Amino acid sequence: MKRQQLTSFYFEALLLVAAFAAMILVLTGVFGTARARSVEARRLTRAVTLAANAAEAVSAADSAEQTAALLDEGGNVRITANGLEAAYLADGSPCPDGNGALCLTVSWEPSAEDAALVVSRIAVYAAEETPVYTLETSHYRKEAAS
Repeated sequence: MKRQQLTSFYFEALLLVAAFAAMILVLTGVFGTARARSVEARRLTRAVTLAANAAEAVSAADSAEQTAALLDEGGNVRITANGLEAAYLADGSPCPDGNGALCLTVSWEPSAEDAALVVSRIAVYAAEETPVYTLETSHYRKEAAS
């Protein structure tokens, strides 16, 4: 009888260890997924902040060159044929060498209906070809209103 009790004790202990191992595996998967989501959320938050700053600069400027001057932090902004590009590190700080983790693009296009209206498309890219965040905005130029 004592042998049967000892066998059932070992069996119950083995089941308990298996249950704990299964719980550890499930929780490891959950925490891994949560960490990946956290990294995505952090990147999206930085992209939204950069786009909002660029929208403020577009609204305050009368030309693409003025926008570039407002956004420039140590040479991280380049004027292109379509507007301007700015490079930033993953933490949102400027990257003057142009090899940042985030790339901000701002287009500057006068509206076809009204020459004083400027339409801008602001996009923040990471390593993918699809933008992390896109913002479309427009404003009336100050000098055109006079």
